[in-house]
Amino acid sequence: MTSKSFSMQDELKSCYIFLDTGDTPQVVAKYVLDQSSYTFIYGKSYLELNDSFELDPINLPFIQPNAPYVTTHKDGFGVLADATPDNWGRKLTLSQHTRVPLNQIEWLISARGNAVGCLVASLSSKAIKGSNQSSHVHFDDLKSYLKLSKAIDQQEDPRTISFMSDNYLAKLIHHGSSMGGARPKVIVHHNNIEWIAKFNKDDDLFDNAKVEYASMKMARAMGLNVSNVMLEEVAGSPILLVERFDRNCIERKKHYISANSLMNIRKIRVGDLKMSYMNLSKICSQICYDAISNQKELFKRMILNIMISNTDDHLKNHGFLMYDMKNHRYALSPLFDVLPHGARASYPKEHALAIGEEGRVGTLRNALSRCNAFGLNHNEALNIIKDVRDVLECRRVFLKEAELTNYQITQLDHYYHLEIRI
Repeated sequence: MTSKSFSMQDELKSCYIFLDTGDTPQVVAKYVLDQSSYTFIYGKSYLELNDSFELDPINLPFIQPNAPYVTTHKDGFGVLADATPDNWGRKLTLSQHTRVPLNQIEWLISARGNAVGCLVASLSSKAIKGSNQSSHVHFDDLKSYLKLSKAIDQQEDPRTISFMSDNYLAKLIHHGSSMGGARPKVIVHHNNIEWIAKFNKDDDLFDNAKVEYASMKMARAMGLNVSNVMLEEVAGSPILLVERFDRNCIERKKHYISANSLMNIRKIRVGDLKMSYMNLSKICSQICYDAISNQKELFKRMILNIMISNTDDHLKNHGFLMYDMKNHRYALSPLFDVLPHGARASYPKEHALAIGEEGRVGTLRNALSRCNAFGLNHNEALNIIKDVRDVLECRRVFLKEAELTNYQITQLDHYYHLEIRI
């Protein structure tokens, strides 16, 4: 159901939540908006299943007797908000000139299970509306989507793109609006695999698609868990394809929870160390099957972000994937959205999350100050730093593989800080 479906209806204030992981989706819970409060309650039939699991083991655990959870937060419950459109998706939806979703339940229904993870909303407790193969966006559609994204970014009416029918435009908008983030992207089926296609913007400071491709390749060379990536060109523009880690699996979909939802911080205060990599490490210890390896992975990701000036490392850019759906085992999701960020500035930069005892200051000294929070001693942490640095020192090889020019590569040098200043 797209936002267009809401145009002749009263505001929808209740739905059923399904797990869409197999041939027959399973109803899990009921979700209701009553005035300014969202209520979530697990279904009794779901709780009686042998393979049921908590949608959020920290904030929505099973309790006895079964009782509703209530929140007055405008986004409702985080794990369900993860399955709704974010900045770019909402911008696309608003371009349709119809009544847009009025609350989180309507946004959840509008995603039709196309967002990250395996949760799907339905007005019926019996079934969900399945996706139609013919409605998928394919690689040949990316040229049209590129025109659409540029029109939206320039605040132009997409209906002025003459060759697009209303149905075709609605299809592009739906598949482009389902994922989170602020940048243009669309879900695309290519070579029998589901990808997220990411596009450049006219006001980018550098070629984001190529630089992110190189950054992901470097991260993999460091031994980090990274999705497969491809770099393609459409109508003369580079397009980054990132393989979806919550699809392309034995199950239809895998369960995902953002760090933002798990940490569930409602009031953000300046200097609040709750929003930190150290607290993310604590979550690893709480829900990850192999907490030690995940904490080590998280520390290495933090070091990479420091060294490449990826200051856009906020909580929505970290998440946890139930990689083993049969045994309900979590791990950090594969790395995503990793590349230099923002304008060039003097070292050090401030990150979105606190790194150590000096808060958000992006220095290796600060990172080492709390390496024990990741289960590491000083020497183990130093070895990880050296592993990251060794790969980044060869960055020109990766950047050239992404077909960046020598001039473009030199312009990026300001973002990299490889000196071990302890």
